[in-house]
Amino acid sequence: LEDASRGSTGGRQHAWIRDGLVICEIAFACTLLIGAGLLLRSFVRVLDVKLGFQPERAAAVRIDPSFRTSTLAQQNSFIDDALRRVRSVPGIMAAGISDVLPLGGDRMWSVSVKGHFYEKKRHPEPYIRVVTGGYFEAAGIPLRAGRLLTERDRAASTPVVVVNETMARTAFPGENPLGQTITTYRGDKVLGVVVGVVADVRHSALEEASGPEMYLAMRQTGDYAAMLLVVRTALPPDALAGGIRTALRPIDPNLPVRDFQTFQELVDKAISPRRALLLLLGGFAVFALFLASLGIYAVISYSVSQRVQEIGIRMALGASSTDLQSRVVLRTLSLAGVGLAL
Repeated sequence: LEDASRGSTGGRQHAWIRDGLVICEIAFACTLLIGAGLLLRSFVRVLDVKLGFQPERAAAVRIDPSFRTSTLAQQNSFIDDALRRVRSVPGIMAAGISDVLPLGGDRMWSVSVKGHFYEKKRHPEPYIRVVTGGYFEAAGIPLRAGRLLTERDRAASTPVVVVNETMARTAFPGENPLGQTITTYRGDKVLGVVVGVVADVRHSALEEASGPEMYLAMRQTGDYAAMLLVVRTALPPDALAGGIRTALRPIDPNLPVRDFQTFQELVDKAISPRRALLLLLGGFAVFALFLASLGIYAVISYSVSQRVQEIGIRMALGASSTDLQSRVVLRTLSLAGVGLAL
């Protein structure tokens, strides 16, 4: 030991370097593990959010007619025939048509409420959905007040709309939204009288709260770009694809019935980027923990090997192997504690 003391300064410096390596390995591994844990907690919270609709047993298929429907009467005739045939398919519990699906995009209009006055650029801007009767039942969107859209809401009847809870709360503060008249931004056209309030639906992303929404009756307006048939079934949705195609073939043999997808697939697609990030970061964290374990073992093992002569003398003076092992373990735990604190 006296001979080795000549290099004690270098040995002490090397010991500090080894200790620093252990501390850094633990600190970096814990940082990744904590990040993965926080992301996992966030992912679980996303899975627990209220969607506003029920994805179980619900599916959608695009049914844009191949022939030209230039008038609202022709469009309504196609809608009536398509829904009547689809609802006759065994296993279909409810069916309706929408121009956009949950988690499928947004478009906004500036609107006004009759009898209300707004400052410049302070008009309500709800997301617009154009749907038929039966859509809310098929999508599993619950009614909160009033009534839903029905097949009786046609071009010849009074225009009606349904709003969501957020719009009812923000556009009609302290008022009953039912019976209120919603017009265009300048008030030159009546969009509809509010007849119902439904639950908020997540349309942009699972992480984003629903904004104000307004549902127009598809049979009363021709302002929509797509027809997405939504069905709720007592059978596995995939088993109905063929039955729906068969039911719709008589009204349009060339009907491009495509993009059949379940609502659960819409939800899975919305969370897939977060799931991929979680798996990536979690994988890195586990790998970092494995490397840190190997590194810590190697550094501690090397440190012990450098102390063989000291350990031999201690044992010769009566120290037990348990005491020596405890010293090494306590030294390692103290380094780990510093790394955890960092």
